[in-house]
Amino acid sequence: MIVEITQAVDFLGRLLSNKVASEALVVFKTNLTNVLQDRFAGHWDVNRPYFGNGFRAISCFNGVMDPILVKAAQMSTLTPATLYAHLPRDFVLWIDPYSVSYRVGDHGNINTLFEDRSRGSSRITFKLDANSPAVSSIHEIVHTASPTLSPLAPIFTPPRVHRPVRITPPPSPPSKKGQQLVMAN
Repeated sequence: MIVEITQAVDFLGRLLSNKVASEALVVFKTNLTNVLQDRFAGHWDVNRPYFGNGFRAISCFNGVMDPILVKAAQMSTLTPATLYAHLPRDFVLWIDPYSVSYRVGDHGNINTLFEDRSRGSSRITFKLDANSPAVSSIHEIVHTASPTLSPLAPIFTPPRVHRPVRITPPPSPPSKKGQQLVMAN
């Protein structure tokens, strides 16, 4: 938990580093680290890393800043309005066991800041592959020695030509400049 929180707090610190005094930033980062550790204490299950990830998300969305950010700012010399002015709009930061990622914009790409694949043996990725044997249980997955010709081969033929697919997200909603900042409770 400490590693993931440190990665997230350092990322937010980098976003604010050229906009906020360094002394104020150090105090804010320390306070945010402490607040996050307290908040996540009963909500951190390394066996189910994505369970409760909404609870561990930090956001600044639709003009509403996350209460965790407001609390950490109020505990330091930063005002929530200053923090809000310098964070990206429609921003979400997910802090999960073994992974820290973020998204800017309602339809933006999710970017991974930190991922530790060496920990967490419970993370299993299943992929459909026409060249692997069909399995009906996790027992077969664990005890399969080597792939053989798949029973799916006559039914499923992978495409021969790989063409990149371009997906362009729609623009974010218009800015709410001139409107008063709303703090979440």
